[in-house]
Amino acid sequence: MTKRLLLINPAQHIKPNLASVLRLPAAGLGYVAALTPPDWEVKIADENIEPLTFEDTDLVGLTAYTCNVSRAYEISQEYRRKGTKTVIGGVHVSMLYDEAIRFVDSVVIGEAESVWPGLIRDFEQGELKKSYKGERISLDNQVKPRRDLYSRKYRLQSVETSRGCPNDCEFCSVTAFNGHLYRQRPVEQVLDELETLSTKYFFFSDDNILGYGKQAEERAIRLFRGMSDRGLKKQWGCYVGIDFANNPEVLKYAKKAGCLGVFIGFESVNEESLQGMHKVRNLRVGVRNYKDVIKKIHDHGIGILGSFVMGSDGDKQDVFDRTTEFILDSKIDATQLSILNPLPGTRLYQRLKEEGRLLFTDYPDDWKYYDFTHVLFKPRNMTPEELDEGVARMHRNLSSRTAALKRAFISAIIAKNLPGAAIAYLGNHTAGNLWAKRGSLSHSPSTSDSAYTVTQSTEDNRNKIPLSETRQ
Repeated sequence: MTKRLLLINPAQHIKPNLASVLRLPAAGLGYVAALTPPDWEVKIADENIEPLTFEDTDLVGLTAYTCNVSRAYEISQEYRRKGTKTVIGGVHVSMLYDEAIRFVDSVVIGEAESVWPGLIRDFEQGELKKSYKGERISLDNQVKPRRDLYSRKYRLQSVETSRGCPNDCEFCSVTAFNGHLYRQRPVEQVLDELETLSTKYFFFSDDNILGYGKQAEERAIRLFRGMSDRGLKKQWGCYVGIDFANNPEVLKYAKKAGCLGVFIGFESVNEESLQGMHKVRNLRVGVRNYKDVIKKIHDHGIGILGSFVMGSDGDKQDVFDRTTEFILDSKIDATQLSILNPLPGTRLYQRLKEEGRLLFTDYPDDWKYYDFTHVLFKPRNMTPEELDEGVARMHRNLSSRTAALKRAFISAIIAKNLPGAAIAYLGNHTAGNLWAKRGSLSHSPSTSDSAYTVTQSTEDNRNKIPLSETRQ
């Protein structure tokens, strides 16, 4: 009899969010589906774009980040009550196995490719293990994701060309999960995969497609030139580092290959904060040179989504107005404004925990607030409310409908990139809506001044299961 596998991407706590607006698939599920034996019937369900029906299946596979892991646990418990085995993987559970195994039957720790075929064999023999530890694989001849299983509601596709990061930023969990070694797929294999995409628009999901060092830079140029030479006529975006603008050849061929925009982690206009984050490459470029980086990229007709993180120990109350002024003066097309988020598995989380500064620690339920929009710790140079209000003020100045339209108009003129300007407007306005819906901090009347609660409107909870109901 044919076995059935249901792969699920759980909903995030707040809607709208970028996942629901951009409708970008959870690529990891596509890879897992591709590694599942052909005699299995596989389906992929994504709660960020359509409701979960809890259909019958033989095995459930879940993926989760910290911000949606509590929902993943709820889904798992509902299926386990029905007698269905559940497996979970992803960054969060790889860092917190002891937590995850309370809610699922098996946990995949690390990258799944090396262990998934064995996991399926164990399941078929009734010998599913509680954990499987994946190795960091070579990306040569990497399997292609099962895009045929993706919903037609997705607007974009994603393509991976590398994994890993040699940097060691305090707030980032990439190195803990994918390692320091920068692993790359052969360029020709990436180009072959790009030719199979059915959509015009896609996103390179690499943490930094440019890579690190001269050889990686030359590889990026070969990739971009190959896209142009093959006449792919795609338009795309990607994550890059602050040094993306160093080589004009990189910019030239990225634009020629169809690059609409790049996501850059500027993170802060305060060098003391960059030092605390251990943001070495940004410090090497220098905040004083940020505007020059932006101009070089704009001069090649490429838009910029800049990330800025508020609440570092080096930030004082003037950081909000300083950052807003910089964003407007530099003409950055779109911005992601985040509150510093202490993700489990990072040095930041461990440090704040040891210093007794974490505010939301009712795990796993409180993980839903770890979405970069809530103040989760006691800042050093301001109160939690001052940090919350400071970022809210930035959104009012940068992400309102009027502000977003004005910034998009300026982007269209400067970068001569109408599609990029439209995407920038969508990103800015969506960020503003997300912030408005994420709730606000207030003192809890039953606790001391060191504790805070979140007040926010809730969604329909008909399909949600209390986390207190665990099956050991």
